[in-house]
Amino acid sequence: MNKAVIAAVIIIALLVGGYFGYQSHQTKKEKALMEQRIADEQAAHERALAEAKKNAEAAAEAARLSDLKAKQEAEAAQREIARLRAEQAAAEAARRNAEEQVRFAAAERARLAKEKEQAIGEARRIAEQREREAAAAEAARKATLEKLAAAEAAQRAAADREAARLAALQTQQAVEREQAQTVVAKTRAEYEDRAVYNTDYKRRSHYNLSVEMKNAETEGQ
Repeated sequence: MNKAVIAAVIIIALLVGGYFGYQSHQTKKEKALMEQRIADEQAAHERALAEAKKNAEAAAEAARLSDLKAKQEAEAAQREIARLRAEQAAAEAARRNAEEQVRFAAAERARLAKEKEQAIGEARRIAEQREREAAAAEAARKATLEKLAAAEAAQRAAADREAARLAALQTQQAVEREQAQTVVAKTRAEYEDRAVYNTDYKRRSHYNLSVEMKNAETEGQ
């Protein structure tokens, strides 16, 4: 009888030991799987965080280069406008000078015409010749004046077009700058959100793991 009891106790002990051994094995297995899962998730999160950081830095650099390009283009346009305005001012000065010469030529021709009316004989012939020369000079000055006026108008139109182009460029650059700032803000926010999530995620994962391990240990006791 004692032998049967002892055998039964041994069998029970073996069964209990096997059960707890199995439970311990399962707990260790589940712990290992959970740790692996957390490690995999953490690695994936870190890759996503690095990608978000890379995107944020790329967006910021693209915005910086865009601003630099916009500034350079605006400065170039302003220099071109200044050059065109200077040429326009020079053309205007030349036109005013030509107008003065035309007025002088007209006055000279009128004076010579009056002298011709008062002259007689050879003097009249000479006066007529001078009048014709004065008329030709006046016509030449008028032709020059027309060319200068046309050049001035062309310079003014070119300067106005460049000013209009600069205004349109600045408007477009303002829109592009706003869009770039939106992208930068969005990518930076995504990076910061991931960075905050990273800390919370690790804390929560370790907390959940510790709770499950404690539960498993309690069940095994």
